[in-house]
Amino acid sequence: MAQEDLGQAADLDLREIAEIERLLKEQEERADADILQVHPLRRFLNQKRILGLAVTLLLVWGIGLGLLNLIDRNAKVSQVSPVERAPVQDLIPAAFQIQKPNIYPLEPFFVPILSKNKETGKFLQVTAHLVLSNRRLHKDIDKVRPLIRQSVYTVIGRKKIKDFEKRGVKIEEKIKREILTASNSFLLSGTGTITNIIFTEFIVSPS
Repeated sequence: MAQEDLGQAADLDLREIAEIERLLKEQEERADADILQVHPLRRFLNQKRILGLAVTLLLVWGIGLGLLNLIDRNAKVSQVSPVERAPVQDLIPAAFQIQKPNIYPLEPFFVPILSKNKETGKFLQVTAHLVLSNRRLHKDIDKVRPLIRQSVYTVIGRKKIKDFEKRGVKIEEKIKREILTASNSFLLSGTGTITNIIFTEFIVSPS
């Protein structure tokens, strides 16, 4: 009888020990859970939140890097000295550049038109300008201007009334060529030439 009581007591002790261990284990688990609930970093233990935080950090880093590159590129551009551009006139080939002509104006001419060495009562009124090959030629023209004017009178004085009445003949061009040849004969060779004659007035008028 005594042995049975001892066996029952031993079994009771074992069951009590197991129950105590179970209770202790549950208490520890509840304590751990409570710690997690009250801990300030518990919201970071969620995997989705951790992933979102990582993505946000990557985006912020990428934007910051892009801004730094943009600022650095703008700084380099601002340090480059501006390119000196050549004048537009220098970029145009010489063949296409419009040169301002060198003009030497002559005073108007008023010459009677003859027919068989007789006056017809008509006059030729001409205003002529000499086109020079260079600007330095002005001084040479000043020296021989009286001779050039005399040659113009001579060329026009030789023309007859019929020369101005012919159709299909440009008397202006003929007189221009003759004046050009006569005027260049008074210039020294090598200094330049008169390249053209411009009439701003060419009128045949009655007396």
